Amino acid sequence: MTNLSCNASTCTHNADKCCCLSGIDVKGANACTCDETCCGSFDNKKENGSARNAAASPKLNLTIQCAAHNCVYNEDSACHADHVDISGITAVNAGDTVCSTFTAK
Repeated sequence: MTNLSCNASTCTHNADKCCCLSGIDVKGANACTCDETCCGSFDNKKENGSARNAAASPKLNLTIQCAAHNCVYNEDSACHADHVDISGITAVNAGDTVCSTFTAK
C-alpha cells in the first residue's frame, strides 16, 4: 500500500489531504511527464452536489492502480512508490489533477 497525500480539496473524497477511498486510479497511459497524468477517481464536490460520505474516513495508505506505464513506480499497473502526491488544489475535473510523484523511466 502507498502513502497518499492529496491537495485536491475540491474532491468529494478528500478530507484533510487524505483520500477516503480505499484505492484510486491514476490515468495517463502515454504520459511522459506528471502533467500528462491525472487522478481518475477525482469527483468534484460542487459539480455533483455531493458531500463526502460521513461514514468514510480518511486513509493514509491505499492501493493505487496506475495506467502510467512509463513511470518508474508502475509495476503491473500498480503503483509501488512509498509516497504519492496528487496535486490539483483548484481542480474542477480529473484533468485538472496530476500525480506529482510520476517519474519517467
